[in-house]
Amino acid sequence: MLIIRKIGKRCKQSYLLFGCTLTILLFIFMKNHLITVFVCCLFFIGCKDDKANSNQYDPSQPVVFTDFSPKEGGMRTRLYIEGSNFGNDPTKIHITIGGEKTKTIGADGKKIYCMVPSKAFDGIINVRIDGPDGKPIAEHTFEEEFKYTPATIVGTLLRKVDEDNNSAFQEGSFDEGASIPSNDCMVFDPKYKDGDNRLLFSSNHSDGLHLIDLTERTVKRLFPRTGYSTMYSFTFSADGDTLLFTDDHGQDNTTRANIYYSLRRENFRRIRPYNYGRTAYSLVYMDDGTIFYTTWWEGKVYKMIRNGAIPNIDENAEVAFSLSQISAVGGSHTILFRHPSNKFMYMLSDNFGAVFRADYDPVAKTFGNPSIIAGNMNDKSFKEGTGGSARFNKPQFGVFVKNEKYGEGIGPDNDQYDFYFCDRENHCIWKLDPHGVASLAAGRSNENADGKIWGYVDGNPLHEARFNQPAGLAYDPDTDMFYIGDIDNKGIRYMTTE
Repeated sequence: MLIIRKIGKRCKQSYLLFGCTLTILLFIFMKNHLITVFVCCLFFIGCKDDKANSNQYDPSQPVVFTDFSPKEGGMRTRLYIEGSNFGNDPTKIHITIGGEKTKTIGADGKKIYCMVPSKAFDGIINVRIDGPDGKPIAEHTFEEEFKYTPATIVGTLLRKVDEDNNSAFQEGSFDEGASIPSNDCMVFDPKYKDGDNRLLFSSNHSDGLHLIDLTERTVKRLFPRTGYSTMYSFTFSADGDTLLFTDDHGQDNTTRANIYYSLRRENFRRIRPYNYGRTAYSLVYMDDGTIFYTTWWEGKVYKMIRNGAIPNIDENAEVAFSLSQISAVGGSHTILFRHPSNKFMYMLSDNFGAVFRADYDPVAKTFGNPSIIAGNMNDKSFKEGTGGSARFNKPQFGVFVKNEKYGEGIGPDNDQYDFYFCDRENHCIWKLDPHGVASLAAGRSNENADGKIWGYVDGNPLHEARFNQPAGLAYDPDTDMFYIGDIDNKGIRYMTTE
């Protein structure tokens, strides 16, 4: 029995020794295995880093340019430059197309991505790449030229907002933070001549009249909103020396001024009452000196009867017509637009989705009854079409633009002008030709992309551009450029064909 116990004790010690040995061996194995795994991981990470950095510039290799694509296009065309060893820092890559600089958007060592700038007419593509020290390491000019197609584009002239899309009026230079957040009515200086600064007058309901110097790129306020209630619109006299604006004072009597004036010889800095009459929203000054203005009640248009003095007390104002002659109208914010021929005028009302017309009798010096030439008074929506088949939502301000393609004129009046106007609720610009065909000129782009028709996007008028409550509209024939008061985007946009 003792012998058996000794043998058992020895076996137990042997098992214990064996177990300890096995544990040590296993630890050594695992340690070596972990080291192997760790080394492999380092190797893998190192390989991964090498792979990630493979598109960095390698000074031991040449920079090679092979091709670019596409070969033709207009402004904002996506252009890709191909080759090798470009590096992956876009700030080190400088590109000009047709002599115009463009921003490098991306680079991955083998391909450079940018967008074609405006006015890249000669199409020569030049690329310069700087090294880490900022000094040029490679420069290349392609022998083949990019075929540039001039395009119609929408851009931004003036806009300054904070992170919450808030903005405030600020005088000064465009380049130093000038801002006009709301532009309802805009009119170019009618006495402009070659050599003068190009001046654009601008107003809104609550902030007076501003002067935008497009030559000097500056903004200033001519006068604030004091002494009157609300400036809905303004225009100039036939000689261009007197600026007149209406006042929405809300009264159906002649106890308050409904038209004020400001003089060029005073640099349009002072305002005085011009006419006492019913609340007014818009006026036209005919070439023969006759003045017509609109009022709220029944959408009436009055002919001002002068009594020989300024200010004029218009107690005998003559009703030329009212929109209630077409359909039941309680009231209307009607804006008048005199045709350059002086033969008729168009009218827009934000209350009705229609474009109205009234013809002028130069003998009787008054307008005849109005008619609808496009849209529908009682059906607001969006639809391109001719005459009554078109649909608008909230027409605001418009301008007549001469179309050189019309030669001596087209349509029943041998008209040479198209009529462009803002549609505030449809977030777009319309074009109405002399035949009454209404077509979309700009805005509402990419509607199917996100289900929206508004926004802030520059680019092609029909494929990229978006507005948000456009209201004011002016046209500069010398530069073939439209200026748009984009209310909820709080700035001035432009549209032009290069």
